[in-house]
Amino acid sequence: MKNNILKIIFLALLLLEITSCETVDFGDTNVDPDATTQVISSGLLTYAESQLGNAVTSDIGNFYVQYVSAITYTEASRYGTRNFDIDYLYYNPLINLEKIIEVNSSEETALSQSAYGFNNNQVAVAKLLKAYFFQFATDRWGMLPYSEALQGLENTTPVFDSQEEIYLSLFDEIDDALALINESEAGPTGDLIFDGDMARWKQFANTLKLTMALRLSNVYPEANGVAATQFKEAMSGSITSVEENLLYPFIADQSYDNPWEDRFETREDYAVSKPLVDRLLADNDNRIEAYAAYSRSSVTAGNPQYIGMPYGLTTSSYAASDVSFITSDIIYNQSAPGVIYNYAQVLFSYAEAVQLGWISGSASDYYEQAIIASFDQWGATGGAEYATTVALSTNPTTAMQQIAEEKWKALFLQGYEAWAEYRRLGYPELTPPAEPLNGDDVPVRQGYDLDWSQSNTANYEAAVSAQGADNLNTKLWWDAPHPITNK
Repeated sequence: MKNNILKIIFLALLLLEITSCETVDFGDTNVDPDATTQVISSGLLTYAESQLGNAVTSDIGNFYVQYVSAITYTEASRYGTRNFDIDYLYYNPLINLEKIIEVNSSEETALSQSAYGFNNNQVAVAKLLKAYFFQFATDRWGMLPYSEALQGLENTTPVFDSQEEIYLSLFDEIDDALALINESEAGPTGDLIFDGDMARWKQFANTLKLTMALRLSNVYPEANGVAATQFKEAMSGSITSVEENLLYPFIADQSYDNPWEDRFETREDYAVSKPLVDRLLADNDNRIEAYAAYSRSSVTAGNPQYIGMPYGLTTSSYAASDVSFITSDIIYNQSAPGVIYNYAQVLFSYAEAVQLGWISGSASDYYEQAIIASFDQWGATGGAEYATTVALSTNPTTAMQQIAEEKWKALFLQGYEAWAEYRRLGYPELTPPAEPLNGDDVPVRQGYDLDWSQSNTANYEAAVSAQGADNLNTKLWWDAPHPITNK
């Protein structure tokens, strides 16, 4: 952050010096006649959305919840990184989205920007993506620059807002966006995700809001409280079927293809983890056929088996051929979609909301429908039959553990989303590596960008003082004991 700020300041001073020299006239020297001098909001949107694709397919969250294990280079599964880059979110998607909102809201520029879609629809989409990215970020780091962020040189040392303040403000941002959406007008061009379909953006908005609301259930558990109110408002507009799953559509192009395919282009160092494989096998869960491939050596031996890779080994002597990879339709498919939200997690959320007393209905029915939806999503057979073998307990504590563990299965490869739910729910019970490189347990947050302590010292130190040590083991505000399980 500091280096970027210094570069911006230097360029600004250089421009000031040049423009103040009245005797200098460079004319058209070094002016690119093909370069645009006008903001093209469709291009800003495309680039911002590409960062969402990276977020939903990141490998780190998948390591944390033990969906995948490293075969050779085990540092990531042993929490080798404590401080994570965050500047890319502020300087790439967020600043782009802020500019889209600005130019489509200004009387001076709105008319020219209407060439890229109805102004209010462009603003709405930018606000929704901005809310998504800020929630994604605060769920990783906790307190963040928010209310004073994205102001450029006007404020290079923004204060850190509390996670509670950020969440409550994001609910307002989503509601503002929903009020702006006009389905009878053109959606934004440059929209990689929904191709300007504003009905789909409404579903995105409500599903995001519903997910955010449930994430606050441990700190706002009351049936008529802030979280429950937001949750109930979002229900009618959330996705209602597997066909409506919110997906990021990667394409067969090196610039916009699925990162999982890229990871397997030059090496084979990701296998499905032993904790997940063993659990699926123990439960006779047919989703294993969609999640994992037989190990190559077992196929060669004429005895095909699913072999999970032990998690977090200090040193590994395993050969890639001896463990199960993620299925080939994901890791060798450039256009395999990334899942933003799926219908199964919405249904599991309804089941939990019944348990919390937020909504009426049958928690058992929602739970069974969620399992079936997950099987359908992955093309696995026997979802209804499997659901009967893991019927929801009438004991509230046991039932919540079942909901949490089945939700963990259903969020496969949705790494950061699954990690957030794991922290909130406390299940499944995961065993950390024997020799972690940072901390002593499964991480519950990530450390701030290394240069923040230098570029924004006073506000960084205030955040650490309020939130706790800047490491992997300081719990976030919403990561409190669950009201039912106390986990």
